[in-house]
Amino acid sequence: MPDRSHLRPDHPSNYSLYTVQLGDSLSRIAALRKGLRASDLAWLNRMPLDQPLRIGQRIKLPHQQSLDAGREAKNKFLALAYYMDTHGGKLPPNPAKPPSLESQILDSNWTRQSKNGYDFHIDILARLRKAGGRLSLGPTGARSRRNQLQAGRPDRRPSDDGGHFIASRFNGPSDSFNHFAQDANFNRGAYRAMEDSWAKELRAGKKVIVEIIPKYIGTSRRPNSITVTWEIDGKHNFQFFPNEAKGRASGKR
Repeated sequence: MPDRSHLRPDHPSNYSLYTVQLGDSLSRIAALRKGLRASDLAWLNRMPLDQPLRIGQRIKLPHQQSLDAGREAKNKFLALAYYMDTHGGKLPPNPAKPPSLESQILDSNWTRQSKNGYDFHIDILARLRKAGGRLSLGPTGARSRRNQLQAGRPDRRPSDDGGHFIASRFNGPSDSFNHFAQDANFNRGAYRAMEDSWAKELRAGKKVIVEIIPKYIGTSRRPNSITVTWEIDGKHNFQFFPNEAKGRASGKR
């Protein structure tokens, strides 16, 4: 078997020696590395966690690169194990690069709520992942000032509005799942213009069906983009919107 000793955290290539200075503690030294705990240092140096340090004492301090590689390997193992556990023991298409554990959990097990004629799919972080249905003009839905103010927190920006996925003029519900932190210029500009076009088609007696899919980065509660598809009497349309002040939509109207 190949020698894998170089992968061990106590291999000399994976740490440097730190000289203890006045005022140092294991916690203070561990803070020099991202993701390193005092208990990790105690284990690496084979010493009790509460053992006092001596000035001039040499402490093994892991390289950040070694810590990052170990964290990545652990996360990959957990992601692979979770995938196999939820897919009947099958491996992912590329076992060397399994979907992250975070994405596997967040991109599944959505709950569905139907209200005012629309369907809303919500993930375990209470974020909306998909909304849609056939639009109607009125009655205008009630607004929730509280949900508008809370939308997207704690990731909401000072420049954001509490926007609706399905606007109140289309009888969109006032529930929190129908609100998101939306850049104010985007909310009052490109998004409203699209909604105006829907209202115009509805007043002309046409059938409008929409699907709205927000995208998030990691566990952020503020979508970084919105993809909207809709049909007008069977004719398909598509728009992609960055959730930014100067983001321009792309797609076919």
